[in-house]
Amino acid sequence: MDLQLISQRVYQRTKVETTVRDVEKVMSGLARTSHFWEIVCTSQKPFNVVAEIIEDMRSRGLVDIGEDGDIALTPEGKAFLSNHKIFAHRDYACPTCQGRGIWKEELKELARRFDEVTADRPEAIVDYDQGYITTSTVVSRVALIAERGDLEGKKLLVLGDDDLFSIAAGLSGLPEEVVVLEIDDRLVEYINKKAGALGLPVKAEKYDFRDKLPERYVGRFDTFNTDPPETIEGLEVCMTRGLTGLVGEGCAGYFGLTRTESSLKKWNLFQRLLVNKFDVAITDIIHEFNHYVNWDYLLESIRDDYKFVQVKPRLNWYRSSMYRIELLGGTKRLENRPMPCELYIDEEALIYKPENK
Repeated sequence: MDLQLISQRVYQRTKVETTVRDVEKVMSGLARTSHFWEIVCTSQKPFNVVAEIIEDMRSRGLVDIGEDGDIALTPEGKAFLSNHKIFAHRDYACPTCQGRGIWKEELKELARRFDEVTADRPEAIVDYDQGYITTSTVVSRVALIAERGDLEGKKLLVLGDDDLFSIAAGLSGLPEEVVVLEIDDRLVEYINKKAGALGLPVKAEKYDFRDKLPERYVGRFDTFNTDPPETIEGLEVCMTRGLTGLVGEGCAGYFGLTRTESSLKKWNLFQRLLVNKFDVAITDIIHEFNHYVNWDYLLESIRDDYKFVQVKPRLNWYRSSMYRIELLGGTKRLENRPMPCELYIDEEALIYKPENK
């Protein structure tokens, strides 16, 4: 059996370009763990690609699927990995900062206060493809943006905020102003209620990314933060809104981008869009900076044709890399207009369900 043939079969089923190295990395994850969601996490490959590689292995007797959904290499599977020199994934991330390169003891108080204030937060819902980051990620993001000189005394635009990042930023006492543009009425009400009660310089308004940026916010902010939907159209519209909101040259944007819902081909297309259309420099990409809390609607929103997929995650498996971009020129050539598009679903999306094969 050839790895190239496996990659070709997976491409035929998913329409997501799949390489031999992609197959190797999924198998390397499988050599480390029997849990599907940990394999997705360690392989850093699109969800549907991982599922199809494992199903291909199952159909050829390389793995067995237990009653609990665990995935076990068969003797033939172990021999296959050995013959192809595929070894178990190794993890050397710092246990203190979880690989982010950002942490100080003083952040513990901000984390404690944030947890206390947001204990009654709204839960993530499928309507807007929500899923929020962990507390350690929230405060580390505040620290990162502050360390880069983009938060203290600055005006911050937050595009979408199920993370409640605006509240953490406000609690830090660093930004001059935080404006949240959010489509979910629950979050708009919650953020405004908390900010008012605590006296934070934070306000939230209802807003759909696809609408033009309100004119009062064009060219007003020093920094923007977002966790964009990961279709190319969704990424483009979010960057357009964020950058349109910036004052100009030298201002910065921060956002997360996964490998679970974005292949390297999509990363390449998006990076070219950033450089060529938006005239920005990509100054930072911090691997797996953002860790997300497991959301309750996960299993009901994804494919259910493979038993090993329909298992409850044992870890916070969903991760994204943290991007920082800096504006090189002005924003005059960005047209502030409505941009109707599909925000959430393409062939690489977690909630995309392939047709029966």
